[in-house]
Amino acid sequence: MEKVFVTGASGLIGSNLCHKLAELGYEVTAMVRDQSSLLGLKDFKGKIVRGDILEEKSLPGLMEGADFVFHPAGLVSFDNRLREKLFRVNVDGTRNVMNAALQVGVKKVVHTSSVAAIGISSAGDIADETVEYNRLRYNVAYSDSKHFGEVEVEKALECGLNVVIVNPGSIVGQRDVYSHFAVLMRVFRGKRIVPYLSGGMCVVGVDDVVDGEIAALKLGRTGEKYILGSENVSFKDLFREIGEVVGAAKPNVYVPIWMAKAVASLLEILSEITGKPPVLTKGHVIAATLPHYFSFEKAKRELGFEPHPIIEAIRKSYEWSVQNGLL
Repeated sequence: MEKVFVTGASGLIGSNLCHKLAELGYEVTAMVRDQSSLLGLKDFKGKIVRGDILEEKSLPGLMEGADFVFHPAGLVSFDNRLREKLFRVNVDGTRNVMNAALQVGVKKVVHTSSVAAIGISSAGDIADETVEYNRLRYNVAYSDSKHFGEVEVEKALECGLNVVIVNPGSIVGQRDVYSHFAVLMRVFRGKRIVPYLSGGMCVVGVDDVVDGEIAALKLGRTGEKYILGSENVSFKDLFREIGEVVGAAKPNVYVPIWMAKAVASLLEILSEITGKPPVLTKGHVIAATLPHYFSFEKAKRELGFEPHPIIEAIRKSYEWSVQNGLL
């Protein structure tokens, strides 16, 4: 039985990935931090170990004996005030995982990056894996951290590590313990007034991401990147689909960018008082103004990637969140 080590196993990708790998017959070791919620790993048929990608010295021992490593662990936040923490987790943490994999001698690593680490195409429309990162001037800390995380992967590749990168869009699905996307469902649920911005983004169901990750392990070419997306959708259409699931009105109030920035600034100030993360940040608004549509044809062609309509993932996310009292 082949052995797999998964970082960030309590998160949205990690928890779903661990369940799927166990179902497929892999011997799975799921690494979680001491403070992590284990709700997403309920009924998981594998081994759970405590660890942290920032604890460099302990990683090789935890990873010892693994044939393959999946590295979905990371910090997702568009709050630029967390820039230092984002770089520590998404860059330093990735370096530590890659170095541990090299030291232990695993057969292959699948690193989870993001479409945020893909550059903006010159045409300003749909980008693919060939578009080099050119977003530094926009100062979106999350995007920058994911890009420099990929730089660490490339360094490990040069040292002989067999590693593949997957770049998912914004992920929707069950076991969203930390409410990255589910926060929109909580905000919109039952509302008659639903605001929306211009623009849109690439979204993907977590089941599709998991299938893409496993396909990347089996079929992905060393050193290659694969964008994983279900749909490129406008914010208005996406919010409409969320509303259909959670019982909200169709998007009916257009919010111009200047107003969104003002609201984001206010919410960031309020978060300093309440200690709770803001629902909308200036980083969100800046990212929303950039072209954020991506091609996932390469994953379809090389990995056999077959994404599903995003409405299916929205329903699964909502049902799971309701069942587990997260809304």
